Amino acid sequence: MLKHIHSIVAPHATLVTTRAKRKKDTLQRTVSWLDWSAIAAFSLPFLLYWLTAAPTIYNLDSAEFTTAVATNGLIRATGYPLYLLLGKLWLWLPLGTDMGYRLNLLSAFCGAMTILLGERILRRLGVSSWARLAALGLLATAPFFWALSLIAEVYTLHTALMAGVILALMRWAAAPTAWRFALSVFLMALSLGNHAATVLLIPGCIWFVLTQHPRKVLQPHMLLIGMGALLLGTAVFLLLPLRYASQPTFNYAGLYDSFGVFHPINLQTWSGFWQLISGQTFAGQMFGYHLTDLGPQVVTYVSQLWRAFFAIGIGPGIVGMVVLWRRDWRLNGLLSLMFLANAIFYINYRVVDKETMFLPTYLIFAIWVGIGCQWLLNEVMPNPKKTETLASVKLNTFVPLCIMLIVALPVGANWRQVDLSDDWSTRQQSELILQQAEPNALIFGWWETVPAIQYLQLVEGQRPDITVINRFLISAEDMNRLITNAVNQRPVYINNPSIALLRETTATAVGPLYRLEPQKPAVIDPHKTVMEQQN
Repeated sequence: MLKHIHSIVAPHATLVTTRAKRKKDTLQRTVSWLDWSAIAAFSLPFLLYWLTAAPTIYNLDSAEFTTAVATNGLIRATGYPLYLLLGKLWLWLPLGTDMGYRLNLLSAFCGAMTILLGERILRRLGVSSWARLAALGLLATAPFFWALSLIAEVYTLHTALMAGVILALMRWAAAPTAWRFALSVFLMALSLGNHAATVLLIPGCIWFVLTQHPRKVLQPHMLLIGMGALLLGTAVFLLLPLRYASQPTFNYAGLYDSFGVFHPINLQTWSGFWQLISGQTFAGQMFGYHLTDLGPQVVTYVSQLWRAFFAIGIGPGIVGMVVLWRRDWRLNGLLSLMFLANAIFYINYRVVDKETMFLPTYLIFAIWVGIGCQWLLNEVMPNPKKTETLASVKLNTFVPLCIMLIVALPVGANWRQVDLSDDWSTRQQSELILQQAEPNALIFGWWETVPAIQYLQLVEGQRPDITVINRFLISAEDMNRLITNAVNQRPVYINNPSIALLRETTATAVGPLYRLEPQKPAVIDPHKTVMEQQN
């Protein structure tokens, strides 16, 4: 009887053991197959940005982008159709009820993608994991790169696409097929749909393809496929006339007149379409400094780069640039032209927030930092195949610890500076303005007030009775004329009244704004002299 039972149970136990062994082998193969370096390159920055992301709408351009995405609206020049499209798709993800917070996480995702693609670039250049950690750790924790990964903005999407273009060109150079070339062109075209500054990348790309494989890139089939990729990528711009046709409630592509009537740019005409996407509104700010004024701007940028890489990365970055010139002058020409084009343009760009626009130069410099760190490691670290002394073992332990410290220091130093996880100030200010405003009020303000108020109105349905106008969308003369006519008929608020307005109205502080009222005529006492009346 026992033998019979054993004959039944034993094969079953063997089968269970075999299955368990197979599951264990499968798990081991899966674990070994996973690229843990790439996983860490994305997940660690994303975790950092997720922990410090703004919990709701943020001010300035961020609130404008959020409101436009949430309402299927239109943004001022240069339109940003790719961001509008991707932002709308991103909002489908179940990431919370606050749309501002959800779009903030899109920037966090794009920031982490930039680091991941940077890791891919450095790996193709033969940079070891420790050198990659040093370079990309400094980039991920650079104050402006970190800060712009926490709010709804276009800049980390721009750097992610830029890194994708560089990586695609490197893969094409290694094996110059037509489809790899088409991928590079497609990513460039898509990037144009996100940020017009993509044109600053074109000189470097032309240099690279013409110095790598000039004959192949000029072949008819290569040009034909590249043209098809260009048309496919730029098709994202069709979103702009389509949204214009729907007459969106939120539209920053146009101007108000002195009667408070908004006149949108006709995006279904070539002239109106080109006016928006070419950024003609900001033409006056481009190359806005005289030659004598450029010195302080250059010094400011150099100090910003110094802070971005925590001073520690500046030396390796310079070393890496020199090393790459010697190793691959074609690739370094690509990177150098991209770096110089962005640095020169934005140093000459006369706007108050241009410090946020140098992220493409950070990405290039981080690549140089990785190459420089690898060169330094090769010089310092002993070759384990040649020697295995106690000193070499200690050095192999000490160097990784130093690299981890290099990354940890800027995390600790910059956390409090950039952390927005408890920043509700934009929402609180906007809600306060709406609470204090009288019924049927007319409100004028700049970027730090108006887009966030419009978000609360158009997305959350608060105070639809109030009319809000961004002063960027109306000339000073038309605004003064509109206020002068409206101040006797409805409550009017403004963030900062001009001297011309104060001659016509009386301003009383009401929370963050001023309530404008008509000036009362002077009461003349016939029993007093003219001098007494004036006194």
